[in-house]
Amino acid sequence: MLYDVVSGIIEGECHVQKTTTLSAAVLAGMLSITPAMADQQTPETDNINEVPAGNYTIDPLHSKITWGVDHYGFSRYEGQFVDLSGSLRLGEDPADSNLKIEIPLDKVLTGSGLTEHLQGEDFFNSAEHGTATFTSTSIEIDGDDEATITGDLALNGQTHPVEIEAEFNRGGVYAFDEKYHIGFNGEATIKRSDYAINYLMPEDDKQGISDEVTLRIEAEFVPEKAQ
Repeated sequence: MLYDVVSGIIEGECHVQKTTTLSAAVLAGMLSITPAMADQQTPETDNINEVPAGNYTIDPLHSKITWGVDHYGFSRYEGQFVDLSGSLRLGEDPADSNLKIEIPLDKVLTGSGLTEHLQGEDFFNSAEHGTATFTSTSIEIDGDDEATITGDLALNGQTHPVEIEAEFNRGGVYAFDEKYHIGFNGEATIKRSDYAINYLMPEDDKQGISDEVTLRIEAEFVPEKAQ
């Protein structure tokens, strides 16, 4: 009887050892697969077609719009809009995507005392119209990294179509926050007269502040769930 008891204990220990060994092997296999799966979900790429489709949110720390005007022919004057907010719904086909960006006009930067003047009634009238909004209406893809984004820009109580010539920079995990980022830049030109911003407009042969305003856009997005 003692022999049977000892034999049973030995067999039990062997079974536990085998089960433990098997479980460890399965766990090791899962761990070895996980990085590969993660790489598939967060590909390092400069091809927009390889970026996972889904909802993305703008990263306000690394996004801005730099605007520029001609100042009486003397110089090119520039400022920035910062603290942007917005979203990108990236479709399986990037041409089926949607973009919406909100620009807080009270966050305009000039680095000078002109900031307060720009927020007044002569320019942005931010007390009455505090936010400008761009909403895409169509996206035409040109190759793997360029697109023309057409949309409506609402500014100072006026809404007009605007085209942005956009370029996809890259997608990848940003080492600082360990989140997946996708980055773009773009350029557009608008006429401020379309938005009833007519202060110091050039007239006839008189110099002034140019009607045309150039916009240079830098934007990074992260997956919505990563916020």
